[in-house]
Amino acid sequence: MNTMEWIQKILFYMKGRYGYDELSKALFIIGLLLGVLSNFIGGQIVSAIGIAVLAFGALRILSREKTKRNKELQVYLKWKQTILTRYYKLKNRWAQRKAFAIKKCPNCKQKVRVPRKNKKIRITCPSCQTKFIKKT
Repeated sequence: MNTMEWIQKILFYMKGRYGYDELSKALFIIGLLLGVLSNFIGGQIVSAIGIAVLAFGALRILSREKTKRNKELQVYLKWKQTILTRYYKLKNRWAQRKAFAIKKCPNCKQKVRVPRKNKKIRITCPSCQTKFIKKT
């Protein structure tokens, strides 16, 4: 049997199936990392969890329930976006830590970025227009 026949058989089998997506990719990576980690720490539980994650990723790919798999993907993407947003905010704050200070408005608790100086300055909150004095 040549390569083209194998590819045709695989394509025929995959017809109507959900297929490979970003969540499946993440599950495979996590499963493989858990498998490697279990070799270093010698844990059968970690290895079993890694195999279960790999199996779930494979079942997602072969599933015919596209609506359920799409809902799972949307939940994953929302979760991933939340984490990435927090990461980029922290990264940005860390990069600007020497030039700017973050102060909270005493009225509405809005975070306000102000330039760092070694003296007190008057800050006007952009959301509630409250004026307050803080040392930067």
